[in-house]
Amino acid sequence: MTDVLRGFKVLDLGAGQAVSAAGLLLAQSGATVIKLDRDDTPLSPEQDALWNRYKQREPFSTARLDALLGEVDAVIHDVLPAAAGALGLDNATLSMRHPALIHVAVGGWPAGHPNENRPVSDALVLAEAGLLDEQKAVARDGPVWLRFPLGGAHAGYLAAIGVLARLYARRRTGKGGPVATSLLQGALIPTALIWHRADRPSPALKFGFPKDAGATLFECGDGLWMHTMGQPIKAPSVARALAAMDPDTRAAHNARYANAVIKYIEDRGAIEAIFKTRPRSEWLEELWASDVPVQPVQSMGALYEDEQAAANSYVVDVEDARFGRTRQPGPPMQVASGTPTGEPMVEACAMASPLQGLKIADFGNFLAGPLAPQLLADMGADVVKVESTTGDPLRHADWAFNGCQRNKRDIAVALKHPDAGKVLEKLIGWADVVHHNQRMPAAEKLGFGWDAVRATNPRAVYCHVNSYGPQGPRKDWPGYDQLFQAASGWEAANAGEGNRPTWCRFGMMDHLCALASVVSTLLALLRRDATGEGEFVAASLLGGSLATMETFVLPDGTLAPLTRLDRDQIGIGPAQRLFECVDGWVAVDAPGRDALPGGLSETAIAAMTKAAAVSALTARGYPAAAVALDNGAAFLADPDNRAARLVASFDHPAYGGYDQVGVAWSFGDLATPLRRPPPLLGEHSAQLLEELGFDADARAALFAAEAVKTA
Repeated sequence: MTDVLRGFKVLDLGAGQAVSAAGLLLAQSGATVIKLDRDDTPLSPEQDALWNRYKQREPFSTARLDALLGEVDAVIHDVLPAAAGALGLDNATLSMRHPALIHVAVGGWPAGHPNENRPVSDALVLAEAGLLDEQKAVARDGPVWLRFPLGGAHAGYLAAIGVLARLYARRRTGKGGPVATSLLQGALIPTALIWHRADRPSPALKFGFPKDAGATLFECGDGLWMHTMGQPIKAPSVARALAAMDPDTRAAHNARYANAVIKYIEDRGAIEAIFKTRPRSEWLEELWASDVPVQPVQSMGALYEDEQAAANSYVVDVEDARFGRTRQPGPPMQVASGTPTGEPMVEACAMASPLQGLKIADFGNFLAGPLAPQLLADMGADVVKVESTTGDPLRHADWAFNGCQRNKRDIAVALKHPDAGKVLEKLIGWADVVHHNQRMPAAEKLGFGWDAVRATNPRAVYCHVNSYGPQGPRKDWPGYDQLFQAASGWEAANAGEGNRPTWCRFGMMDHLCALASVVSTLLALLRRDATGEGEFVAASLLGGSLATMETFVLPDGTLAPLTRLDRDQIGIGPAQRLFECVDGWVAVDAPGRDALPGGLSETAIAAMTKAAAVSALTARGYPAAAVALDNGAAFLADPDNRAARLVASFDHPAYGGYDQVGVAWSFGDLATPLRRPPPLLGEHSAQLLEELGFDADARAALFAAEAVKTA
């Protein structure tokens, strides 16, 4: 853990996962976190142990709440707007009584939306928004109960980031203020891959990423599974077996995937048959030795024994009052300790946005790297995407590319060109933050490794997003979201009991890794306020995936219990599940209930309409919501969603009118600007070269030499 926030006091009033996890992130960053325990928490004892460690615990009382609001720097809560006023937690009251206080509210839906007082429940929010219908079930039609907490896991980071961004602004303005986010906005972070609309879509954008796209999951000869990315034919045994296979047999195997929506690899069916000839352990060793990205599909908790996790302190020993000495996830990012004392070295100024004036050079490709700079840009930072002249490899799948690129200016540089160095030197000297997810040896060769950046700009914060963490034998290995869904246990958990593993197409590990890198970047910037010096920070797919664990190692070496998804992917208990009605589906989320209320059996609900079922269930104290199906287009068109800025609309130079998922926060008096659509390759090259001090002749020479490309 780091101590950047030493001396910063936070009041945690969370009942659910998001606020509790946000409080944990702040505690792991050095803050003193006081948790007032409410009676309405839905957390199990195991979840409470995971997300509420390192906090000072007190029972809730209004008197203690009032006292603490005058003592702390920040409060985070998930009290619904309808109840917040009575507790003095509404924005107007808090801003009037405590002008320097940072106050963060996490709802199910955004503040000001007609649904703002709906329960703060992952299942119900995802149902009503239509996200339970965005993952294909293993063996049936219809929506699924997502075992992964898509809203809560992301919203926890959003709440913590809101605190840090507000603190960054407070050091310049002297004022605190509100931050609002929601489980829905957390869930929409990865949904940006899936939901979009264009007047003139490209072929890839029109095709999108269908629910039945599949994944390169392979069963091995011992019945164990693994998830590969890249080309397995690079493994010598695979290449030899393919070459030796009878052509008719090879064709027969491959015919299984002849109509696959996405092909992924050549000879997929034949390779599938080859992998079934040997045990998984042998294949893993050979694939790793051949630089083929692969991870085993494991049960949740197996990562606690991973050597990379230990090398990067992603697992820690925690003494728990109920469970004893446990092994739990450590911080999902690396930020050094050693915060100096003293006043921040910043000048007072007015701020229109939380991160106004912050300059970021984004060298990232694919998703886990570029997403963090986009989120920082949404809070007002000036982000320049530094792209090779051949383009980000994700550009061919612009439905995914666009989900992590808006609000940026783009310069296309031939990074291996002899003249590229002077452009990079100017960019690095300009930047407050250098952020990327290239493998570090490649970054060093191309001129933006940590040593080169530090030599050029000692004030720059350097954030590296990687796969396995910055330490250990696998620190430079390639990795993908798919591998870490497999290794972390979520491919097994999301599949349901007894089913073959399934990849969740929301790509959560990429997105959570990116969010962790935002936290680490903001922490380093806050420290720079006090020291004037930059530093190296990091986040990884491994760290982000470990932080999602819902089990931990008990003193006897066994794992703490966790709820399981049933075989039909319907739910995790009799009162936490989906029910089919005569006109669709409803979701019920009543944790702690062993049965439905009298008169409301599964058979009875099956004979009802969705509206009648929801009404009957909620009247008996069982929170419920109708499940929206095929809802992406309707969600983006909904005027309430657009008014709440859940939808971002742009005039795109190629697509014309273009809609995508909107902003993740509201900061009240501070804007979250939506200035630019995802950029074209080199769209701002000429403008940026001029801003960096290249005169007209120098710019022309760079273009003529093809060291820099313009759109």
